[in-house]
Amino acid sequence: MTERPLNSSEVTPDELVEVEPSDADVLRTDRSAGYSPPRLLPDVRPTGGVIRERWEDFKVTEIPLYTPCGAGEHLYITIEKSNRTTIQARDHIARVMGVKPDSIGFAGFKDKRAIAVQTFSIPLLSDAQVASIDAPWIRVVGLQRHKNKIRTGHLEGNRFEIRIRQVEPQAIDDAKLVVDELARNGMPNFYGPQRFGIHGDGARIGSCLLRRQVAEVVDLLLSPREGVEEDYREAYAAGDIEQAMRQLPPGRNAESGLLSSLRTHPGNQRAAIRRIPGPLRRMYYSAYQAELFNWVLMERLERSPDAFRVPWPGDVCQLEGSRSRFHVDLDEAAVAREKERALQGDISPTGPIFGRKMNLPTGEAGRIESAVLLAEGLRPESWLSHVRGLKLDGTRRSLRILVRDPGVIWEQSEQALVLSFTLPAGSFATVLLEQVMGPASESSAL
Repeated sequence: MTERPLNSSEVTPDELVEVEPSDADVLRTDRSAGYSPPRLLPDVRPTGGVIRERWEDFKVTEIPLYTPCGAGEHLYITIEKSNRTTIQARDHIARVMGVKPDSIGFAGFKDKRAIAVQTFSIPLLSDAQVASIDAPWIRVVGLQRHKNKIRTGHLEGNRFEIRIRQVEPQAIDDAKLVVDELARNGMPNFYGPQRFGIHGDGARIGSCLLRRQVAEVVDLLLSPREGVEEDYREAYAAGDIEQAMRQLPPGRNAESGLLSSLRTHPGNQRAAIRRIPGPLRRMYYSAYQAELFNWVLMERLERSPDAFRVPWPGDVCQLEGSRSRFHVDLDEAAVAREKERALQGDISPTGPIFGRKMNLPTGEAGRIESAVLLAEGLRPESWLSHVRGLKLDGTRRSLRILVRDPGVIWEQSEQALVLSFTLPAGSFATVLLEQVMGPASESSAL
């Protein structure tokens, strides 16, 4: 991604803005309090209701970053999957096509409890086995060719169609008010709770991997604890690895790798965590970065309700649609100019995906981001994966989601409210749903 500094206030990655980590005026929120975004229109009644009462009530379709050229050594297979994870779909395709799972590319993870349309790339010249991919939960809906493998992030956005049940028909009016506001001004670009895994452990695992806390990683993935009741964890605690492997739910590839290694090399936890597949390890690191991004965004909203869309002096802003970035000058005239551009939807302030090469802002934004790093006992150079090939360089992420092509209808036959909208890649539909339905939608979205 291109960084485009426009003035001399550029901050190099190892320069933290001076703060006192113990100063209560710097950090006003507590990361351990979790994910709790405020509603932008608190005076509009939330619709309430339930999503995913049936998994087919939630449909997501990828919008690719580019159109395949029609020729090349990579076979692009677009599939529609139902009630399965992206990893389960990838592994199924790998078995059918006779390739290694890691050779298959995809742009991002899709919800399990949903109908999801996404594309996988396979380095194969023959498509003879494609017809064998179809199963009751997966079917091929498109086939093309291209010159390169699909990589994480090769995605423009996602189109959603979501059915909300157990709501009154009159709720459509309040839903339209909220959705219209989000389409005009956008909404905070929080990472949704599903980013952090089945039990919300993703960020903790990523933090432990970064710090090489091997025993903690194994405990989080395998050991029983309060509030997490799974038979395989009890078997592991009893020392019965074979039983734990038999009781492991499908699709738990990280846990499977750990248990398989511990069966072969008892007690060697360091060797075991090396068996965590690369995409999952990357996902854990990303979950930790996401949690810190959410923390920074909560800090900004604690200071100003429009801090997700209006830039501050010293902010790093992003041009909408281009990912070209620049620092906002500290003088009042420059700030006023950039605020006007932001209100028109041309630019948005950004927050940190912390890493070794990420550019920090200056001013109050820089104080907040530096304080978050220091509170975690980290500096920019701390972001270093201990596995070859996994880079943690970091980047900037827009603090605002711009909602495109929104629609709100009442589906008489299903007695349900249906929302349709398009979000940029990396944004979460559940964030929009919480604005419409209220905070209770968080639990029903998992």
